[in-house]
Amino acid sequence: MPVRIGELLLKEKRITPAQLQEALSYQKANGGKLGFNLVRLGFVKDEEITGLLSKQYGVPSINLAQFEIDPAIVKLIPAET
Repeated sequence: MPVRIGELLLKEKRITPAQLQEALSYQKANGGKLGFNLVRLGFVKDEEITGLLSKQYGVPSINLAQFEIDPAIVKLIPAET
């Protein structure tokens, strides 16, 4: 069973227990994923979440800003996605 992202962030000292509790309270009130809410609250950067998830699941992360995507392919993706 994978370690929860909040526990992993605590273990790596990326957030404090108080920040985790605040993010969990925010999540309970507003919904959403914990990682997204931690970024939204300014406790971590998006890249930190991506890096930890990559490490947790053993899947390399990529930065899509480094790739040029063919406009024909972009048109295949619905706008609401």
